[in-house]
Order: sequence, then structure tokens, then C-alpha cells
Amino acid sequence: MELWIFLTIVVLLISLGLIVRATKKRNIDTALAAREALTDEEIYRRFYASLGLNKTEVIELWHEIAEILRVPAERMRPSDKFGKDIGTYWITSEELDILSTAAQQRAKLRGLTIDLASIKTVDDYVKRLARGLDI
Repeated sequence: MELWIFLTIVVLLISLGLIVRATKKRNIDTALAAREALTDEEIYRRFYASLGLNKTEVIELWHEIAEILRVPAERMRPSDKFGKDIGTYWITSEELDILSTAAQQRAKLRGLTIDLASIKTVDDYVKRLARGLDI
């Protein structure tokens, strides 16, 4: 009898966790959908062209983030914070972990040293990996 009570509580907690996670994801998707969609060209021109970053590289990084975090690239913005505006999580953060691994691999291939803890936004990710800043 006690085992059934315990199992029932575990199932309820897991269900609650899944509901919270789905709700957070739905809220993010709704907020992103309300934004103006930008083309790759507009994203580069508005946010990165003045910095002299390689356009192809910027767009590649931008889409890497969008693909891994499962968000529409045309609706992301440089100020989007990981774990808050995009890539939100509850209990686990598989997508953010995958993005961190991708950043580490990219940095290693380029001989860069990056502090992942300092990458808090889409802009941080793009600038550090496209430019190779040791910040």
C-alpha cells in the first residue's frame, strides 16, 4: 500500500514537471511569434554588418542557435537571453547543454578560448565565436 502511494506521488511530480516545462515552452513560442520576422540579410545588416563580422559565419552561428534550441531563427534577437528568452528549461537543460558543447567544439576547432559562463545572450554567442574574442 505504501509503495502505491509513493509511486502515485512520483507520477504526479513527473507530470507536474512536464506540464511546467511545456507551459514555459509555449509561452516562449508565443512571445517569439509576436515578433517581426527578419531575413538573414536583415539580421546581419541590422546587428552585425557594422562590426565587420563575416556574414556567412554570423548567419551560420545564428542558425546553429535556432536549430539546437528549436526556435525560429527569423524571430530571435541578439538580446535574447539563454535560459530565459530562449532555451528555457525546468529541471533539465538538454538543449542548452548541446549548445554549450557546440560552442566548445567550434572554439576548439578555431583555437579559441571561451568562457561559456560569460555567454548569456545570442549576441554574446555570435560575437565570441564569429570574432574569436577572448572575453
